[in-house]
Amino acid sequence: MTRDRWILKLSAMGLALALIGGAAHAQAPKAEPKAAPKAETKAPPAEKKAPAKKKAASPCQGLDEKACGANTGCSWIKATKTKAGVDRKAYCRLKTAPPKKAAAPAKK
Repeated sequence: MTRDRWILKLSAMGLALALIGGAAHAQAPKAEPKAAPKAETKAPPAEKKAPAKKKAASPCQGLDEKACGANTGCSWIKATKTKAGVDRKAYCRLKTAPPKKAAAPAKK
């Protein structure tokens, strides 16, 4: 009878190990299947889209320093050197509009 118990215990341990091994295998990352090479096919020509609307050119673009200073809507940006050592040329740009003030809340 002791022999039957040993066989039963060994069977139970084998089953437990198989279940633990199966759970560990299920958690392992799955390898990505290799993609089959695609056959080269020509795609139909894409339809032409309407061109995007272009912004109007800035009135300050291309002005020299004196002309930029004379225009109240423009400001002159000095030439600088970036941290990477790239030289930036001086240019004229449109001044930014001041932020709009929110309406004051009504007092009671």
